[in-house]
Amino acid sequence: MAEIKVTFLGTSSMVPTKERGQTGIYVDCGAEKILIDCGENIQRQMRIARISPPRTTRIFISHWHGDHIFGLPGMLENIGKNASDSSVHVYSSKEVGRKIKQLMDTFDMRNKIKLIFTSIEKNGIFLETKDFKFGANFLKHSSKCLGFYIKEKDKLKIDKVKMKKLNLPSGPIIDRLKNKKNITFDGKKVNWKDVTYLENGKKLAIVLDTGVCSGAVNTAKDADLFICESTFFADKADKAKNYQHLTSVQAGEIAKKANAKKLVITHFSQRYNFEDVEQMRKEAKKAFGKDVKAAEDFSSFIV
Repeated sequence: MAEIKVTFLGTSSMVPTKERGQTGIYVDCGAEKILIDCGENIQRQMRIARISPPRTTRIFISHWHGDHIFGLPGMLENIGKNASDSSVHVYSSKEVGRKIKQLMDTFDMRNKIKLIFTSIEKNGIFLETKDFKFGANFLKHSSKCLGFYIKEKDKLKIDKVKMKKLNLPSGPIIDRLKNKKNITFDGKKVNWKDVTYLENGKKLAIVLDTGVCSGAVNTAKDADLFICESTFFADKADKAKNYQHLTSVQAGEIAKKANAKKLVITHFSQRYNFEDVEQMRKEAKKAFGKDVKAAEDFSSFIV
């Protein structure tokens, strides 16, 4: 199965701090290089992380709040000037699409980059490639906001132990079996189902701005890795509700309800230092009941 590498480029909410930049997550799926949200200074963060901005193939924008898009004009200009085909695909809500059109006009980028925008208007899969399915769900926030998930497609694999027991060789017959075709070898008929198994693809889910809602749970459903905002301590639940954000405990509860395997919390209020965030991690872990990590700028995870 393909390796999915996630790199955090910014882990602060709203205001960048000395230790944390504004939101940005880079997902390397091999042929696909995906940037999810593009806060202020993301290009520099990418350079520090040894990631080439022009190699970005797709950009997912959760919503049009400044801390999630302030770095977008410079990022688009960089791609336009330095990418091999000067094009990039951008995905978000229809409202964001209108804003990006205005942004392109404001910064006179019409002839500098080929931007292909896809509007996401409903929950579910919005893009499918050879190896992946990309989906989104609308969340509960002060601006129309999306949570994203990346699901690797299930793959039919050859059971080498069963192949050996049947004295079947490697070679052209492997392709036939993978294509769900029965074979005959040395006079013996072999059903493809007898020597194959289905390997489930991995799932990455990302929820960056939301209040408690079913959309967050649906996005994280059965995720191998769930990245979730955790803006406030549990004792700030009223503030979280007013601003339509989550507490650390709520992030853990969503992960548990969604049956996620691992949780990484991010998007921390500027009021919290590293020691505070460690306590938030413990709160989330208690609510989740499984492993929880707290993201830092430039930390990375393999799904």
